[in-house]
Amino acid sequence: MPTFLPFLAETSPAALLLGIALLTLLHEDVAIAAGAGLITTGTVDLSVAALALLGGIVAGDVMFYVLGTLSRRSDRLRTRMEGPAFRRCRAALERNLLLALLACRLVPGILMPTYVACGAMRISFARFALITVGSATLHAGGLLLLLTSSLEASAVEIQATGLLLVGVLVLARSGALARLRRPGEPATPAVRLPGMPLVPAGSGAIGLAERIWPPVFYIPLVVQWIALGIKHRSLTLPTVANPTIEAGGLLGESKIACLDMVRDPARRWVATSVPLTNDGRWTPDSLRELVAGAGLTFPLVLKPDIGWRGFGVRLVADADALLADLATFPADCALIVQAYVPYAGEAGVFYVRRPGEAHGFIFSMTFRYFPHVVGDGRSTLAELIERDPRAAWKADLHRVTLRDQLHEVPETGAIVRLHLVGSSRVGGLYKDARAYATPALTRRFDEIADAMPNFHFGRFDVRFASVERLMEGEDIQIIEVNGAGAEAIHVWDPDFKMVDVYADLFRQQALMFEIGALNRTRGFRPLSLRELAGFQQRQQRLLSVYPASN
Repeated sequence: MPTFLPFLAETSPAALLLGIALLTLLHEDVAIAAGAGLITTGTVDLSVAALALLGGIVAGDVMFYVLGTLSRRSDRLRTRMEGPAFRRCRAALERNLLLALLACRLVPGILMPTYVACGAMRISFARFALITVGSATLHAGGLLLLLTSSLEASAVEIQATGLLLVGVLVLARSGALARLRRPGEPATPAVRLPGMPLVPAGSGAIGLAERIWPPVFYIPLVVQWIALGIKHRSLTLPTVANPTIEAGGLLGESKIACLDMVRDPARRWVATSVPLTNDGRWTPDSLRELVAGAGLTFPLVLKPDIGWRGFGVRLVADADALLADLATFPADCALIVQAYVPYAGEAGVFYVRRPGEAHGFIFSMTFRYFPHVVGDGRSTLAELIERDPRAAWKADLHRVTLRDQLHEVPETGAIVRLHLVGSSRVGGLYKDARAYATPALTRRFDEIADAMPNFHFGRFDVRFASVERLMEGEDIQIIEVNGAGAEAIHVWDPDFKMVDVYADLFRQQALMFEIGALNRTRGFRPLSLRELAGFQQRQQRLLSVYPASN
């Protein structure tokens, strides 16, 4: 029985049916998954559960519509709704009603505001009800049947269905999403960075996967997660993929704790890092003592202990700058001071080792090219950003980060780094590097994983001096260890095909659940959904108050 259902064992079937009907008001897919769990355990009948779920979903849809109609009782709102802008919105919604209401079943977070808008804009209730009942029947009935059939086959069926739905939605939303490049987009220049392989001119600048709105992109993966959770009887099984890391490293874990897991003799491969709490009592002198005591020198990297995709990462030149940057973080925030590794080469090495096995394997390796432009001796930095396809994609972000330098004219051939971090969030370019994952490099990460208690699944972010030395497993420095929440980021290579993107991400999630199941048999207990939600809320709260990276 799934971990979120054990308390239901003693509850009457009628109460359970009412419960899942009410649960649809909070989250339809969770209610459907709960209903599937009850059916597979023989607690309730399939047809009765389907009717309860459909009744709850339709009742919720109608409730949102009615709330919209009631909003017109406000004179102020009614006056605004009679303006030309709202009339245009109403006309657009009426023209695209079928697509809009179908999208609400797939994209999290838009159902309630869209349905309320239908009521407020006086969209025909008959059309609204017909479409919502039909889409609810297909969504709930189809997913319920898949989840209650052969669980071994369900994961494959659901993944295929999710991919088909996403493909239809993407094609319907915008024809531009069906192409890797926009019409008229200039050919990309060659990417040359010290120590990194050349990316030839004309390579893809921005991949289709990057263009797809993330809530749409991740729908098939969410559906697969639910299928795997039902198959393994736990939606939170990945939280024991790495039992020594908080939540398995799925989210909200301490980065310094992950780095500290690497013990001697492998410690020499880790960039020196020390914890620092922003308690408001630091002075330039005390910061210098901390840095010197750790054997560090300026410049240094200051980063949050609980982070994600480079949020809040700062390069600091001296103690005064470090103190100034501390003031931009929330009080009592846990931070890390880390040696700045000057290598231009950066890679994400995703390592997997099943419990009980003597050796692991590199599942994914990706080269990260930090966002940059190359000077021509004539153009300002602002002009270079606008002309480079990759940089222009995140131009708004770069203009804010580099607002004091936009008027400067870089020399011919000068590489101007637009951001400290190479995350795709700030426009970093990811290239598939699995061909460079040699046996020597795999042995090196076997050695590193041997020095980490119960580490089985995650990504090492490393800086390296040259590709040749990386392939030998030498001259590397680990700057971050990520657990189950890490992604096989080679899939964000712009030249990667969408079918391969999903195939590799599906395989990654299947491996993660497999390793979690093996660790559960060793006696490790997955977190509850409530405990996992606590980690997520803490991480999200912190990300919203971190300063920008530089």
